[in-house]
Amino acid sequence: MMEGESSSSTSNSKRVRSPELDMYLDCVNPMFDPSRVLLRRVFFLDPEKTKYVSVGFYPSRNYQPLVEIGSPKSIPLILTDLHVKTLAEHLPAQCEALCRDEHYKVVDGDLKISSSATYKSAVISLSNKKTKKSINLRLSEIRHLSFIFFMIQNQLIKYTEAMSDVINYVLTAIGSTSYVEPPADASKNILYYQLFEEIKTIM
Repeated sequence: MMEGESSSSTSNSKRVRSPELDMYLDCVNPMFDPSRVLLRRVFFLDPEKTKYVSVGFYPSRNYQPLVEIGSPKSIPLILTDLHVKTLAEHLPAQCEALCRDEHYKVVDGDLKISSSATYKSAVISLSNKKTKKSINLRLSEIRHLSFIFFMIQNQLIKYTEAMSDVINYVLTAIGSTSYVEPPADASKNILYYQLFEEIKTIM
């Protein structure tokens, strides 16, 4: 579903508070509101660190691992594994369309990916009957997101596999004032020392 469309525009950026990281490196520190997400792993999409994509456990959603895309000027998009699958399938084609100044649009349930009215940029949005959330990404940001998306998918898979271990650890450690060792058979993909410290910040 593609047709030509382009225009030009500029946007001002506001810096997101972040730890001292190199341009495109990630981290596993709690970020952008540690009361909402545990073991958040963050990847920045631009050199200014104004846009990011992250993977983490959401206590308010039964500790489900989810992907978040955000910036200072927009309400973050919270993506499920199905949304992530759709993005993985269409990000490369969206990049190609932007490079050719062609319009590209995909609608999959509440997720929409389309070329923006802003020259060489795209909009990723989630909408329902009550609300609509969206984020505008420039070609360079879409290209970088496409390039690193396999890492995001792999992290989501690892976190999903470890979800029951995380829940059990939280239930075990929540009342303790000293570090609790995880069971021997617990997932090796979880930083339990960090999880213990983060639990204390949200409870």
